[in-house]
Amino acid sequence: MPSLLSRLAASVAALAATSAIAAGYPDKPVRVIVPYVAGSPADMVARKLGEGLAQQLGQSFIVENKAGANGMIGSEFVARAAPDGYTIMLGNMDTHALNPLLYRHIRYEPARDFAPVAQVGTLTAMLIARPDAPFQDARGLIQAAARAPGKLTYGSWGLGSVAHLWGGLLEESGRIQLMHVPYQGTPAAMNALMGSQIDLLFGPPTLALANAKNGRLKILGVTSATRQPQYPDVPTLAEQGFAGYDGTTWFGVFAPAKVPGDVLDRLNQAINRTLDSPAMADTAATLAMTVTPGDRRQLERTMAASREKWGRIIADKKIQLND
Repeated sequence: MPSLLSRLAASVAALAATSAIAAGYPDKPVRVIVPYVAGSPADMVARKLGEGLAQQLGQSFIVENKAGANGMIGSEFVARAAPDGYTIMLGNMDTHALNPLLYRHIRYEPARDFAPVAQVGTLTAMLIARPDAPFQDARGLIQAAARAPGKLTYGSWGLGSVAHLWGGLLEESGRIQLMHVPYQGTPAAMNALMGSQIDLLFGPPTLALANAKNGRLKILGVTSATRQPQYPDVPTLAEQGFAGYDGTTWFGVFAPAKVPGDVLDRLNQAINRTLDSPAMADTAATLAMTVTPGDRRQLERTMAASREKWGRIIADKKIQLND
């Protein structure tokens, strides 16, 4: 058997090799996988983050969209990628907290197959309605839904997506019944709403505000527990009869499991610096995103808290997806 001295020497050599890799990282372009369509909020954040990381680390961070299956196609791709730090992804609450609760045969396990790199931010959405909806605010929505249980429809960017669960929480907190209509991505759902094919949608504030100004939709309220400083005149759903409503989501950067810790730390530090930049502040304001720089453990804790909170809604609504 190897002696204690030889094992110690091997450990020191491995540590030195890892440090050398981190010191030279990155020495070629890095792929940033977005498991959603181009033009989605995740895509917008990833592209701005990639620009900042390129400036910080001196290499290109190339965004690639691998959409489908509620983010699982792109997530599985990254889970199987080489653990060298040259393939990372922008994940979210859907991909790294909720999917394991929704799918019986999911082909990755977030806690096993990924290394958390950094939490990017938490996002608030707005509940919006079709332009010709017979109600003007969230209180009116409750009244309309009570008159016709299960008739009003709300769209989402996929079965089991966080928007689907936000709708479940909407039903629970408002004591109403709605019908869920899933779409392939936010842009398709937004087009359906503005075409009056569905009644309601949870949408990013930037799109909601722009289209409300020209009368293409109505804003009913923000999904956060408190009003957003960027939009102080937009009430929360909680203050309009949806008792205790608090629906937000988050973005985080993940790498395949077994990427060297020094590489993860280097990425974490560069991401935190990018989050503090004026360019990212502009994107965050547009999306009603609160940036959340921090260490790698912060993202791990956020994943666990999300699974606990939304797991209850999934169980109560008996949401089980075919796979």
